[in-house]
Amino acid sequence: MLFPSLNYFPLTPSSTQPWTIPSKTTTSLDYDFNYTLPPFIDSPTPEMQPIQIASLVFYGLVVLLGVPGNAVVVWVTGFCMPRSVTSLWFLNLALADLLCCLSLPLLMVPLAHDDHWPFGSLACTSVKGLFYLVMHCSVLQLVLISVDRWMLVSRPVWCQNKRRPKQAALGCVAVWVLALIGSIPQFVYTKQIEAGEEKRECVTAYSSHLNAWLVFSYRFLVGFLLPFLVIVACHLVVYSRAESGVSRSRTRSKRTLRIIVVVVLSFFLCWLPLHIVDFMVLLTPRTSHHSPKLYLAQVLSLCLAYFNSCLNPLLYVCLGRGFKDSMNRSLRNMLHFISEEPASRTSSRTLLETTPPLFPRAALRPSTDFTSEDPR
Repeated sequence: MLFPSLNYFPLTPSSTQPWTIPSKTTTSLDYDFNYTLPPFIDSPTPEMQPIQIASLVFYGLVVLLGVPGNAVVVWVTGFCMPRSVTSLWFLNLALADLLCCLSLPLLMVPLAHDDHWPFGSLACTSVKGLFYLVMHCSVLQLVLISVDRWMLVSRPVWCQNKRRPKQAALGCVAVWVLALIGSIPQFVYTKQIEAGEEKRECVTAYSSHLNAWLVFSYRFLVGFLLPFLVIVACHLVVYSRAESGVSRSRTRSKRTLRIIVVVVLSFFLCWLPLHIVDFMVLLTPRTSHHSPKLYLAQVLSLCLAYFNSCLNPLLYVCLGRGFKDSMNRSLRNMLHFISEEPASRTSSRTLLETTPPLFPRAALRPSTDFTSEDPR
């Protein structure tokens, strides 16, 4: 059980229930919840397998890229860009990705210590639940962004009068509430178990095979299939309007569409393999000779899902012109402030405080965000 996010332990053993990969101290694939392991601390730590080492390296890269990358997105969208509907959308998405990246170090510890979970039952439930909370939050936020783009081209007058950052903030709160509701099953079925005298593991234990099927079906429909259909439908409308020249600026609309489509595709390409592997796990008996191959697929699909959390900031930097302008402006100001002499910094601050500005503060900010088309 190298990856606690995807260990499925049935409480009632059955040959048709989801398979599990045994700990390296067990001798058979066919075991139930009553196995006994040697003490974790008293026995030497088993040698790490290549897949563990590769996964630790990959997780480390995700943390090193994802934490500062998403932190920059949060800083730029939250403090350096004009407060708009679109900037709030991407700020909320970056917050979800940042939380996901920050939780990864906790998962790396059991990965390097034979799956021993040292952080307690509460952390076990919280960290594993956070993984799917972020998944639901990301997909719901992408749905909200897509519907917003559809409304901009379909009902521009209504958006001009009603589309405000306040409503966008309420939408972000609603996304988190719905995501929390959607991830309740993961919080309910995740628990810490005793895997030996001194060893504990963080696993997902379903009370029956039927419950596992219900949870996976709900997760696939609500967390993937239905949002995917809504997002595709909305972007087809936006693209058709952009091609026909109905939107205010075909160039700006196409650039906006390109950014959002790439972000959406990266999300679904990163998460689709995980959903596929989940259903394959349900269909494969624990004693099947395909279990080791399916376990490897679990490892790879989980790494790919986490990679999405550090991919989004790179997409913003590469595709978002307004974001790049705001980030460059912020970095220049920060470097200029750091390089100033203390006396010069004090005199500059005094001059700014005593001299009325020629333009309002909002006018000095960049006039565009991710889309250059957002009226609010």
